[in-house]
Amino acid sequence: MPELPEVETIKRVVLPQIQGATIQTLTIERPEVVAYPTADEFCNRLTGQRICDMTRRGKYLTVLLESGDRFTLHLRMTGCLLIAPFNYPAEKHTHIIFGLDNGKELRFSDTRRFGRFWLLGNGEADTYSGIDKL
Repeated sequence: MPELPEVETIKRVVLPQIQGATIQTLTIERPEVVAYPTADEFCNRLTGQRICDMTRRGKYLTVLLESGDRFTLHLRMTGCLLIAPFNYPAEKHTHIIFGLDNGKELRFSDTRRFGRFWLLGNGEADTYSGIDKL
């Protein structure tokens, strides 16, 4: 079996644990990791959204939501997505925590803070992340 790229492996591990879950809470410790829109708008628009699927293109992951909205993230060099139970102590460099209605949290951790998130509305063209240049 061929070795999977790291980002594909993350997708295959994380997706089954978040698919169908609703984002109940969103905590952003480092607003600069949200490249578009603002961190406040990112929180407001994602809270209450249901996760349907996740896709990968190159080193980008895109989380598809029931509303048709989607958020894309690029892990860069040191970013990672982790699944943890609610109230489990967060790692030192955890910048975003998605509290899900299935009792789990999806956490974005990045030692060097190069990873970025972009939230796009239903049908909105992605002119922000650079994924269209792949």
